[in-house]
Amino acid sequence: MEETEIYYDEKSKDYDELFSMLYYRVFDAITWKYLEPYLPVNPNALVLDAGGGTGRWTVRIARKVRKVVLMDISEGILKVAAKRIRQENLQDNVAIKKGDITKTGYANETFDLIFCEHTLFLFKEPDAPLKEFNRILKKKARLVVSVHNRYVQSLACLSDNPNVDNLQNALKTLLREKHSYMTENDEVKIYTWTPDEFQDTLKRNGFHVEKIIGKGMTMPLRISKDVFMKKKYSESLFNGIFHLELALCDKPDALALAGHMQAIVHKE
Repeated sequence: MEETEIYYDEKSKDYDELFSMLYYRVFDAITWKYLEPYLPVNPNALVLDAGGGTGRWTVRIARKVRKVVLMDISEGILKVAAKRIRQENLQDNVAIKKGDITKTGYANETFDLIFCEHTLFLFKEPDAPLKEFNRILKKKARLVVSVHNRYVQSLACLSDNPNVDNLQNALKTLLREKHSYMTENDEVKIYTWTPDEFQDTLKRNGFHVEKIIGKGMTMPLRISKDVFMKKKYSESLFNGIFHLELALCDKPDALALAGHMQAIVHKE
């Protein structure tokens, strides 16, 4: 994970600028819609934001839950998170830990909920973090976790006028013979799963799947990149896309259309 740590250290100062575009505002609204109802109400509950980065989600969770642990591998990213948490006056609610989410160091059955957003794609074999999550979760406690959908990633390789190269790239991505990368030097890969693989992986690691919803069904395959990457857009456009996405979230057979999949599961 050394390359991953270096990448996020280098990106830490301007990392959050990414999330101001239309795509991520819709994406985040859906994420919260399917996270907030599962936050524990017990005042002594402890939540882990695993791979929580700059604390975007930690802050939201800490406004609702008194005790939150933010764990990430990047020192640079955690410095940004610490500043954000101070600005929000949430220091008493949040503990910041630098560490590997596959080896958290916490005792068995410590946490009442684990949230892992936009992190599992960094793991070629996700069993290691999922086994650790299962170990440190209390019995019947929930994990809310997301992954990238290989079907959508492969189709996103195509252009409006596909040529031989991007057709081959799409096929190789679908067959796991080719990966996208976070870095120009091809050191940090993006790993993806099909809906069935995602569900099977969760079950294999001791989780009961309550629900899997899709995020990003209209983008990038239906709405063009020049639109969804905009940082200035009308509220009516945002609301229209958001409500269409929510309607699709309620359709289990639409899951394969989603760029990302978010699962709500509990420890058996």
